[in-house]
Amino acid sequence: MIKSETELYAPVKNYFSNMGFKVDAEVRDCDITAKKDNIVVICELKRGFTIELMYQLVERKKLTPYVYAVIPRPKNMGNRAFKKKIELLKALDCGLLVVLNSTKRVDLVLEPRGEDTSAKKYRRRGLEKEISTRKMSLNIGGQSKRKIVTAHKESLIAALCYIEKFGSIKTRDCRENIRNVVKRNHYNYFVRLERGVYTMNESAKTLLCDDDYKDIVEYYRKEVELCLK
Repeated sequence: MIKSETELYAPVKNYFSNMGFKVDAEVRDCDITAKKDNIVVICELKRGFTIELMYQLVERKKLTPYVYAVIPRPKNMGNRAFKKKIELLKALDCGLLVVLNSTKRVDLVLEPRGEDTSAKKYRRRGLEKEISTRKMSLNIGGQSKRKIVTAHKESLIAALCYIEKFGSIKTRDCRENIRNVVKRNHYNYFVRLERGVYTMNESAKTLLCDDDYKDIVEYYRKEVELCLK
């Protein structure tokens, strides 16, 4: 029996990964995003049909035509009540994936038409930038208690790992995403030594010891050159 939304994540991730999609979780409040070429898919995970799910699907349709609801497979998909829910999804032009409780197999029940518009493409830019900036996939779709690793937080930790190793970082030598987080200094972790050169403070060192970010810190300690152009 599937008891939480997070149990739906791995089967759906594998479903899209096997089709060649790059899959991420918790990107700008979307439970799952999957990108391949110019196609961006968004999935919202729920244990059943709720009004909250419908609201989320409507919001996600503003970003991409490929939006899916994901739920555990109901016991009786042929009953009248379930068919009415399918009709509602058709009216919203959203797809439906169901995950079998026993095997965790993912079945496609309904597919969206995939009609894109210039408005959706425009709104999607921020989402696609977030997806392309992330190097690691540490989030789990549907999570609520763990800290979410955004592209900004990943870039921040990468910059701090570079400073940890070399003592300072020069923004002119950095990739755009690294340069932006250092210059903006949203969390006040960076200390300016001179124009374009920064080190970090004690609060930043504490962040690098946070267990929630252990995997990403270990990764960038080994791959600090990813900060550079």
